[in-house]
Amino acid sequence: MTAYLKITDGLKRSLGYLDEDDSLDEGLKNRMSNALTAAENYVQGAIGTDLDDFYTSEENKPLYTLVCNALAASYVQNPVSITSGAVVTVDVVTNAVIGQLRGRYAKELEDQNGKDTESEQTDSEN
Repeated sequence: MTAYLKITDGLKRSLGYLDEDDSLDEGLKNRMSNALTAAENYVQGAIGTDLDDFYTSEENKPLYTLVCNALAASYVQNPVSITSGAVVTVDVVTNAVIGQLRGRYAKELEDQNGKDTESEQTDSEN
């Protein structure tokens, strides 16, 4: 899975830090970065990875960024959930946004498959 976001794409602000705040120690920056990577892996695993540029498209990136930052902030604020293997439920809003992205993903995948089928038919007719 691909990491598209950095901690300055909203995660620092959602945790109450300014993007240009250099007073954060390396340990916290590392935790933020690892939490964001884990969140991106979770979200991409829940939605899919077959479509190129789905998560970076102008239409989907704001929702993708929002849900990844929300999940990563939860991981940073509750580090025991990662280190102990304790089950942490994903909140209702995060689930709703993932559901919305799944719907968009399914539609784009269907649209892309339709185009692939059309081009295969055109190629076979020639």
